[in-house]
Amino acid sequence: MEAALSIQELSLLPQAFEASELRYSPRFGDCLTSAAKELLAITARLPREVRYLSDMQKWLLSQATFAVHFEHVTNPDNPPISPTNLLNFLKGTPIASKNTTLAFLQETRHYKLLEAIPTSDRRQQLFRAKPETEALIHLWLTTHLAALDLMDGGNRALLMQTKPELLRYAQPLMTREVLHNSDWCRPVASIANFTRAESGNNILHDVASRAPWELSGDRIWIGQVTSNGISNRYRMSQSNTARILARARDAGLMGWERAGNRGDCWLSATLVNDYRYWQALKFAAISKAMRSAVVALGRGI
Repeated sequence: MEAALSIQELSLLPQAFEASELRYSPRFGDCLTSAAKELLAITARLPREVRYLSDMQKWLLSQATFAVHFEHVTNPDNPPISPTNLLNFLKGTPIASKNTTLAFLQETRHYKLLEAIPTSDRRQQLFRAKPETEALIHLWLTTHLAALDLMDGGNRALLMQTKPELLRYAQPLMTREVLHNSDWCRPVASIANFTRAESGNNILHDVASRAPWELSGDRIWIGQVTSNGISNRYRMSQSNTARILARARDAGLMGWERAGNRGDCWLSATLVNDYRYWQALKFAAISKAMRSAVVALGRGI
């Protein structure tokens, strides 16, 4: 049994938000800026470790994998990570084919994010997240909780730091919420232009977080953006970075003062608004999951 929360902690239950509440709140701008800054700093510091989050499909598969793990940790009657169990968890979602899912599971082992669970049946392949991996997921979620706290002066990040076992409940709840939200899993074309490419998430967070909250006109000027600067900052391939930026430019999502991607850069208001809605879906899911996790842990589960 996990350590139950105190009466005082239960009296400070974190607020759960709807995406529509977040999307139009000026405070959400601070939330997005804070999260993007911290997440990009983590990416720059730990490029190898966060490679499994480098595109939308890998992000979803990784969250699903760790949700299976945490649901087993909190209730051993639930199955641990295995090829079959991960596929069952994803059943009914449009995330990835069977072959892609199995290849991803092998990749997580290659990056040493998982370790084998000893079993007497050699035909079984059972895995669990390594402690270092759990710590990375904890960091990712706490970063988002700290950003959410900017919305209402909440105590989510403090709760997660003082009661790290909350992670085991909150992460699967968040994952199930986003996996069954087609607007998140299958974002509109402006967002997919970035997220379907390896490391495209980094570029999207980098440029979209620079936009001022109040948008004026169809072009939002954000200053200097160069493929060389981005590739160096996040240790990405410069050719891949240039390709993603060129595709966004050709789609009218961004542009520059002068030919050859020179001078100050602008983003389309459509891209910025789409990004804010897409992120609001994730933050709303996290806020609901955290509140439910606090309630569950407070009951002494």
